[in-house]
Amino acid sequence: MSGGVKTKLISRKHVKDFSLTIAAQRAHKFTRVGADFFIKVEANAKEFIRCYVRSLPSKGKTIT
Repeated sequence: MSGGVKTKLISRKHVKDFSLTIAAQRAHKFTRVGADFFIKVEANAKEFIRCYVRSLPSKGKTIT
């Protein structure tokens, strides 16, 4: 896999459900999740994984 640019890591349904559940705790209730939000969530997840894996020691076989 070269970079995994097209790979989807996050379920849109789960992101939507979780986001709207969190939003329900606010005074203003959100009812929709925009397409740009899904792109940001996906990008943040991929960047977190990249940084985390790079920070691991070179020994070992398990990402913890």
